[in-house]
Amino acid sequence: MKRVTLVLAAHSLSRIRVMVFALGLLLAAFQFLLTQVAQFLLRRSAFGQLSAMMPDFVRSAAGPSALAFMSFGGIVGFGYFHPIVLAALVSLGIAIATEPSAEVEGRFVDLTLARPLTRSNLMTRTVIVFVVSSTFVLGAMLAGTWIGLTCCTPADAPRPPARLILSLAANLAALMVCWSGVALALAASARRRAVAGSAAGTAALAAYLLDYLGRAWEPARGVSVVSPFHYFEPAALVGGQPLGAWNMIVLVGTGVLATVIAYVVFSQRDI
Repeated sequence: MKRVTLVLAAHSLSRIRVMVFALGLLLAAFQFLLTQVAQFLLRRSAFGQLSAMMPDFVRSAAGPSALAFMSFGGIVGFGYFHPIVLAALVSLGIAIATEPSAEVEGRFVDLTLARPLTRSNLMTRTVIVFVVSSTFVLGAMLAGTWIGLTCCTPADAPRPPARLILSLAANLAALMVCWSGVALALAASARRRAVAGSAAGTAALAAYLLDYLGRAWEPARGVSVVSPFHYFEPAALVGGQPLGAWNMIVLVGTGVLATVIAYVVFSQRDI
């Protein structure tokens, strides 16, 4: 059974290899270029000017870490929580996690289950594909940052500590686990991939906007705790705080719980 699951995972990875490789290469290049942007701003002593130009509502949303963000390390780390990067990686997790519903819709699942395997093998396949793909993309991002800081940055530049970059990557990985688990739970009960994908994407967007409102607007702060993005705090890491264990537990725990629900629902549904 394990071999069959790995064969299915290899088949799924071969179908998305171009997309995953292109995304990893693009984000690696972005991380590399951010190191050069930080170097450019440092040479021109522009960080103080950027801090002065920051609007008050942005300072309020970012909190005490706002000034730390306007630094060499803050610019380098920004690539791990830029809104477009978040959207790309969450979308990747959702696209991978909704594969079971695509197979139900295309009746490919009938051919698959005609072989000696169980429905749980299909879900395990999807989990393996997500782990391999997300590891590759995040690894490419880390490589882009490392190359930029190692070979193309002056020795006297105030490089961010490796702990900070690894913490940002781990925080981002936890967010991907959370939303891929939610998407997998939706896909386990949906008959169309578009339904599961759009529901997960809409939920992610709504959660992101709710968290943004909660950080910038006091009346919404109490409600924003239901958003997974509330527990994604890269700005605090840039400000010098350690990676919060509770935040990681909530994000990873939500993803794992949703994945368990997906296994149960998919094993009992009518396909």
